[in-house]
Amino acid sequence: MDSIEGPPASVKELADRIEQEWEALQQAISPLDAEQMTAPGADGWSVKDELAHLTAWTSGVAALLRKQPRYPAMGLAPGVEPHSVDLDRMNKIIYETRRDIPLQRVLDEALEAHHDLLAAVSVLSDEDLMRTYGEFQPQEEELEDDTPILNEIAGISYGHYAEHRQDVLEKLSGV
Repeated sequence: MDSIEGPPASVKELADRIEQEWEALQQAISPLDAEQMTAPGADGWSVKDELAHLTAWTSGVAALLRKQPRYPAMGLAPGVEPHSVDLDRMNKIIYETRRDIPLQRVLDEALEAHHDLLAAVSVLSDEDLMRTYGEFQPQEEELEDDTPILNEIAGISYGHYAEHRQDVLEKLSGV
């Protein structure tokens, strides 16, 4: 969560932060051409791969907020979930399943996932933000977790956008 400003106090503030970080990410990638977007960085991931990764996680949290199964929305096969596979392995699976998707489709899907998340957030009440993560999980995925859903939304949305924007900027600077 954003430690400098503190957590968002309302759905509107949360949506504003999500949109601000999305716009900052878009500004970071807007000057790039297709070759720059698809060239692998030192870590093996291209900017396109970073966006495909963000899309998977954003789609997953939007599904979670609608009380739908999260991991299938991310494009993960049944049984591939954090309680059965570690997050690094999940990210590798996401990378492997999305790396051959054409750039324009990745860009379109990223925008669609962003809008889908904002739509899912917009129907929440301010009080919903303090409901637990476990309250949003479909019955078949129910796990004991009393973390406020706000933490998950913040981490997967504006926090994740900021993290990967930094990765993109580092790729561009050759760091």
